[in-house]
Amino acid sequence: MIVDCNTCPVRAHRCDDCVVSVLLAPGAVELPLDGAERRVVSMFVRAGMASADTAARLCARHELMPPMSPMEHWGSANAVG
Repeated sequence: MIVDCNTCPVRAHRCDDCVVSVLLAPGAVELPLDGAERRVVSMFVRAGMASADTAARLCARHELMPPMSPMEHWGSANAVG
């Protein structure tokens, strides 16, 4: 199996939950800020709450959680209503 991020149909839209990022980066994954995050950071810079230099270095951090069992992920059969 060959995984090629350059030909991925959801590249830059679903990277944060891609199995490849989990395999390549144990612990945490740092990603570029998305549009909404960039807008919020820009508001902080304009309000003087952060410097432009600090904002330029920011990235999103996706903390990797330990794998869940199927029961933890889906819940118990009693929860299905």
